[in-house]
Amino acid sequence: MSETVSETVTETRASYVNHGGYRFAVLTLANSSHRPVTLGPASLAGFEAAVRALDLPGVDAVAVTGEGPVFCAGADLKMMTEAATPEQARDVARRGLQALGLLAALPVPTFAFINGTALGGGLELALHANYRTAADSVRAMGFPEVRLGLIPGWGGIPRTVALLGAAETARLVITDSLAGKNLSARRAGDLGLVDAILPEDGFLPASLDFAAGTLSRRAVTGAATATESTAATEPTAAAQSSKKHGPSGTVTNASAALDAVRRQLDVRLHGAAPAPYRALDLIAAAAAANEQAGAAAVNPAGIAGEQAETKAFGELLLSDEARASIYAFHLTQSLGRKPAGRPAAQPLPLRSVGVVGAGLMASQLALVFAQQLRVPVRITDLSPDRIDTSLAWIAGQLDKLLKRGLLTAAEAEAIRVLVTGGTDKAAFADCDVVIEAVFEELEVKRAVFAELEPLLRPETLLLTNTSSLSIEAMGAGLARPGRLIGFHFFNPVAVLPLVEIIAAPKTDETTLATGFELARRLRKTAVLATDTAGFVVNRVLTRLFDEVLALIDGGSDPTVVNHALDPLGLPMTPLALLQFIGPAVQLHICETMHQAYPQRFGVSRSLTALVAAGLPGYLDHDGGLSPSAAALLPPSAPTDAGRVRATLLGALAEEVTAMLDESVVAGPEEVDLCMILGANFPFHTGGLTPLLDREAGSAFYPELRVRVPAVG
Repeated sequence: MSETVSETVTETRASYVNHGGYRFAVLTLANSSHRPVTLGPASLAGFEAAVRALDLPGVDAVAVTGEGPVFCAGADLKMMTEAATPEQARDVARRGLQALGLLAALPVPTFAFINGTALGGGLELALHANYRTAADSVRAMGFPEVRLGLIPGWGGIPRTVALLGAAETARLVITDSLAGKNLSARRAGDLGLVDAILPEDGFLPASLDFAAGTLSRRAVTGAATATESTAATEPTAAAQSSKKHGPSGTVTNASAALDAVRRQLDVRLHGAAPAPYRALDLIAAAAAANEQAGAAAVNPAGIAGEQAETKAFGELLLSDEARASIYAFHLTQSLGRKPAGRPAAQPLPLRSVGVVGAGLMASQLALVFAQQLRVPVRITDLSPDRIDTSLAWIAGQLDKLLKRGLLTAAEAEAIRVLVTGGTDKAAFADCDVVIEAVFEELEVKRAVFAELEPLLRPETLLLTNTSSLSIEAMGAGLARPGRLIGFHFFNPVAVLPLVEIIAAPKTDETTLATGFELARRLRKTAVLATDTAGFVVNRVLTRLFDEVLALIDGGSDPTVVNHALDPLGLPMTPLALLQFIGPAVQLHICETMHQAYPQRFGVSRSLTALVAAGLPGYLDHDGGLSPSAAALLPPSAPTDAGRVRATLLGALAEEVTAMLDESVVAGPEEVDLCMILGANFPFHTGGLTPLLDREAGSAFYPELRVRVPAVG
C-alpha cells in the first residue's frame, strides 16, 4: 500500500489466581488505547511470549480473557492488508496458527473466558482452548472473514467442524458471514460452541468457578492430559450432542449439506466472490479428515490441512475482492461514525415527530421513529381508514418483533402507544420534526409544506422523503426555507441503514446538524448529498435502468441483458429490482432524471407502455420475461452478454464521474457507502467504484488494486 500503517498493539498480561483449590494462570488481552482488541504481528508476538513465559509447573490450568466489552475482535485488518507478496500473505495465516497453536499445545487444561465480542481470529483463539465460557451479555460471536473476502485462517474451520459438524460450520462461516450475522452467547451455547453461559456481573469469578469444577470432575473421572498435550480439544457434552444429532454426522450427509450451500451461492453470487467457495472446500476437507480421525481430534486435518488453509488465505488476501471487501468494511465503520459534512452547530431537541401520510412508507417511518427515539409520533392523512390501517400495521410489526424475542411485551406496548393518528395537521403544532411521505410529485409536496408551515413553531425541522425531487424547488414558497432538508430513507426502512441527507442552498447549519443527529439516533448512516436530481442511489440505479431498457427497446435479447451483470454477484437483476421498486415509481424517477440530464437519461418506450398497461413489471413469477411484457417489446436479436456488461458498466462509470465532477458527494467513498447501505451491494464489489475500476477500466480508487506476482 502507499502508506505505512502502525499497529495498535494488544498486550497479553499474565496473572496468577488461586481459586477453588486450583492455581490458574490468567492471560488478559488489553490495549492502552481503549480501542477494540485486535491481533496484529506485534500483538501475536506478545501473546506467544506470554504463553512461553508461563510458570507451567506451578499452575493447574491456563485461561485467556479480555477486558470490558471485547474479548478479541480478530486480526488487525489494516496490518493484514500491508501484505504485498504471496509469501507475506501466507505469513499472516502462519503467524496466527503458530501463536494460537501454543495455547492448544499446553500440557494443562485451557479455558477461554469470553467476556465480550469474539469475532474472526478472536473466536479462533477461543476455539484453541479446551473449554469456553461466555458472558450472557455477549451479542457478537462469529466469523466475518468470508464477507471480507477471506476465510478463517487461524484454525477456525477444522475446529468448528470437529465441534459442530460441516453443515453448522458452513452456516456460521459462510451463510451468516455473508449476511453480516453473529451469534449471541445464548445461541453459541445452544450450538455447543461454548460450554457455559454465565452472568456478566461477576463473570470472571463465575468462570473460575466453572473451571475449578471442570478440573475437579476431571480428577474424579481420571481424565488424562494427553489430549491437551497433542493440541486436541476434548469435546464438550453440548458439542458431542451437536455432532451426534447434527445433519452432518457422516461424510455423505456433510457432502449433501455442502452441495446445498454451493447451489445457494451459485444462485446468489454466480462465482463472483471466491472466498465462500474456498471456505466450502476447506469445510469439506475438514469433515472428511474428521470422519477418518474420529471425534476426539479437533484438528484432524493436521499439517496438510493447515497448509491448505494457509494457501487459501494467502491467495484470497491478495485478491481484488478481498481488498474491496476490507475497504467496504472500513468505509461502513469510519463514515458511519464520522459522516462527511456534518456541521459543528448544536442540533435542536428531538422530542416529538409528525409524519404526513399513512401509506406503507409513512407507516415504516412512524415505527422507526417511535422505536428508536421513544418519543411521541403523530400520523396524519386525509383518510381515517388509511390511518387505522397504518396503526394496525405498526401494531402487527411490533407483535412480530415480540414473537421473535427482539422486544419485551412492555417495550412493544410502550412503543405502540407512542404512535397516534388523525386527520388534523394542527396536531403537529408541538412537533420538533415533521416528515412528509406523500405522493412523489413536486406540487403535491409543496402544497403539504405550504399548509404545514403556519401550523408549526419557527424552529420545527421539515423533512421530505423525496427520492429524486429538488429540495430547493420544494421549499421555494416557504417563509423559512432554511429549515427544510431532504431525508431520504430506503425501503425497507427497518433493514436498510442508509439515509441520504440533501441540503439545499438555503439550508442552515442548525437544520443540517439536527438532521445528522436525527440519523444517528435512528441508528442510520447519513450521507450528505447536494440538491441534484436523483441524489446518489437513485441516480446510479436509474442510469443502470436507462441503459438496460434502451438496449431492450433497441432489440437486444431481454433475458441476456437482464442477466449480463450476473457474474458480478449483485443482489438482484436490473429488471427484478425495477419490479421491486415498481414500474410507475421508476418511470416517474426516469422522467425526473431526463428533465435534469436529457443528454444521458431517456424515458423508455417499453416502461411507459408497461405502466400504461398496469403491469407489475417485465418478469413473471419465475423470473423470466412475462408474455404480457414481451408483447410490448420489439423482436430481439442475438445478444452478446459481455458487450452488454461492458456497456452497462461504462455508463455507470460515466455517471459516477459526472456526479463527482458536480460535487454531489464528498468523494467516491460516499458513492460506495450509499450503494452498500442503500442498494445492498455486497462487500466484494467495494460498493461501486472498486468494481468499476476492475471491470470497466476506471481509476476511482487505484490503490485498492495492488498488483502482485502470481501465487506459487
